[in-house]
Amino acid sequence: MPAILSNGLSFLPVQKKKLTTIRAKALIYFFFSVSLAARPTETIEQLLQRGNSLMDEKEFSGALFELNKAMGILKYKHYHPLRPQVEEAIRLAKGKLLVARYSQRETTEEKGEKILPVDLESKHFQVSQVFGKTIAHKIWQRRENLQVNDFLGEGRILTVLPKSGIEIEDYRNGNFTLRSVNSAGFTLTNESTINLHSGACLIHWKRSSLPLLFRSSLTDLKLYSKAPFVVMLGSTTNGGIKVIALLGEVSLDLNGFTEKLLPGELVFALPGEFSRKMNVELSTLLGTSDLLTNFSTPPVYQNKLLQQTKLQALRTKKRFRTVVGDSRDRKNFELKVISND
Repeated sequence: MPAILSNGLSFLPVQKKKLTTIRAKALIYFFFSVSLAARPTETIEQLLQRGNSLMDEKEFSGALFELNKAMGILKYKHYHPLRPQVEEAIRLAKGKLLVARYSQRETTEEKGEKILPVDLESKHFQVSQVFGKTIAHKIWQRRENLQVNDFLGEGRILTVLPKSGIEIEDYRNGNFTLRSVNSAGFTLTNESTINLHSGACLIHWKRSSLPLLFRSSLTDLKLYSKAPFVVMLGSTTNGGIKVIALLGEVSLDLNGFTEKLLPGELVFALPGEFSRKMNVELSTLLGTSDLLTNFSTPPVYQNKLLQQTKLQALRTKKRFRTVVGDSRDRKNFELKVISND
């Protein structure tokens, strides 16, 4: 049996007995054959071209498959000239696939339930900022190109397209302000419950007496505090939720398991358990996150965020400037170190 190293690589134990010449030759031939078979038979250019062609034909799942194969070849070629084009094509394919799926879901729902006219839509939430294109589905008629001061009702599913973003406020009780950008989908279930289907969002939770229930495909997470707080939340490929605390002391409840986060701390709420906590550099996050930088008007808590970055810098001497990505399980995370150059 192969042994597993801490970095996830495996190795075979060394045999004390010397291999015979025949066995050695057989092994050499075997590994040589495997290495030949593992070589890509398609070039990055071909895969990129095929992915773009499939997108033009509205075959978004197939396009994403081809583009992910190209990214697999580019995995260790960080400075390849086609890498930016492949990454942008993947983002575009994901966004178009997301829109297509929700459009299909809406058509299916329309056959089984009565869709109400827009002029009857409830005034539960209000759009405070928007850029690009966001589409509203379900319950009421489909709405595209949402504008500032538009109202939305409970149960609306919102699809944020690539290079787009929206900021929404709870209009009735002022419980929260929510931002989402770039290929995201979520449901405004009610005044204290949000379902995130894909992407990420930034939430300023203002009501300390009421917990926030945040749901992904496989995880129900309850967030609460004695005072208002700000968190970033994102969906992960394994159905979990990535949580980063920006302001306030936030308590998390995951099916009876509890965790507490301070500003600059990150944890993955995975189906059934929490990952270990990590610290992220707030100054890097504030400078790289589209949720904070892509809107024309900064959040009302911007100055408090800047204060937190200074406090963190004072108490943390040596650190790496990294961006934390997805999580496969509680021990494996995607980390990208940012150069100081």
